[in-house]
Amino acid sequence: MTMNLKADYKRAFKDADIRGIYPTEIDEELAYFVARAFVEEFSYSKIVVARDMRLSTPALHEAFVKGANDSGASVVDIGMVHSPALYFASATLNLPGVMITASHSPKEYNGMKLVHAGAIPLTEKSGLKAVRKRIEKGVFASEVKRGKTTTKDVLKAYQKFVLKGYQAKKLAGLKIVADAGNGMAGVLMPLLVEKLPAKFEVIFGDLDGRFPNRGSDPTLSKHQKPLRTQLKKGGYDFGIAFDGDSDRVAFLDEKGNYINSAVIGAMVAERLLVKNPAARIGYTGLTTRSYEESILASGGKPVLMKVGHAFIKEAMRQKDVLFACEHSGHFYFKDFFFTDSVTLTFLYVLDAYAEAKDKNMTFSEMIKPHLKYQQTEDVVVMVKDKKLALEKVEAYLNSLEPKSIKHFDGLVVDFGETWGMVKPSVTEYALKIMFESKAKKTAQAMQDMLVAYIRSIADDSR
Repeated sequence: MTMNLKADYKRAFKDADIRGIYPTEIDEELAYFVARAFVEEFSYSKIVVARDMRLSTPALHEAFVKGANDSGASVVDIGMVHSPALYFASATLNLPGVMITASHSPKEYNGMKLVHAGAIPLTEKSGLKAVRKRIEKGVFASEVKRGKTTTKDVLKAYQKFVLKGYQAKKLAGLKIVADAGNGMAGVLMPLLVEKLPAKFEVIFGDLDGRFPNRGSDPTLSKHQKPLRTQLKKGGYDFGIAFDGDSDRVAFLDEKGNYINSAVIGAMVAERLLVKNPAARIGYTGLTTRSYEESILASGGKPVLMKVGHAFIKEAMRQKDVLFACEHSGHFYFKDFFFTDSVTLTFLYVLDAYAEAKDKNMTFSEMIKPHLKYQQTEDVVVMVKDKKLALEKVEAYLNSLEPKSIKHFDGLVVDFGETWGMVKPSVTEYALKIMFESKAKKTAQAMQDMLVAYIRSIADDSR
């Protein structure tokens, strides 16, 4: 079989998904052979396929479907949906599958999130390495009965599932602005607007893979400007914004201030723990310390997890974790197949705020008790060799005489007055740095110093 894979395709294989720049790191040829390797490595006869709205997605989707069919698998194509809808389909149809998306990455990227049946994600250890090795060998079946492709609409079933039993009357009178960011929230939001009596103003609801109005990551301040501007016009209770494939959600208060995702996570955890006392709740080294403190104060059991959607989902299953939150705007629920659900998160926040508004509280007043500490916006510094760079960073941190350095998913460092984390990025050849303190300027100073050091050694690590 003739293969013409790009020289950089191995860079697209990350620890928890496949993602790279199109077409130099990921292209139609790679998508075709990923599909073939996925089907043949695990002897799958039927898979579910979904996709986002990026400009390169139609071509990658067509190539992936063809590859799966050529290896003998039937394809259930559920169309353009947000990633949680793919997880819903995989779980309820009990099928392995793929979401063709680059999630929150910039417009020049694309990728594939692969799952086993039940929405169990492939990681390097649980399947991605095997897929990559099969591609490297280039050995695929030559005589198989070609699979067929059918289409299926899962959105109404998804809508019914996530809203089942939800008491929506309490939301009457709320006014919320939602920034769909020209991503897959443009498909998700109509499902919610149809059933929830709150007043919604959706901006950038048209699907557009060029991301003409803002970048795809809603947790970055520069990408929150349109939503912030809208909120400052007044009259809204709060705002939300989504990433490209709508598995991340960011919350801004009525004044346009971004709310740390782990503060939202603390609110959700508190509500869940009322009905599930002593349940396990997941957090990471990058979530604010107040989240862990809230879990303990509510009688929950905090469980430290490795950053990254696939790793958190795996840990949640292994340790029977009820809910988990990442600082990046990912929220995971046992009741949603141990996967991300922006919708369930939104519903819990709506409940909490409806109760607070009955007490004449604003959104900012509601979350104020959780704002004990101030985090920096995490910075990503590109390096070629993450392991070498991290070793040098550890030596540098030790020279600053911290109270402690712990090794878990990178380096967790505590200076007493300020604390933070330096970790290898899951999706990029980079280190991610974030610090926290009671005073923002203290945390920012520490982060700035460390970022400057990493940039000074970046060429060495390359």
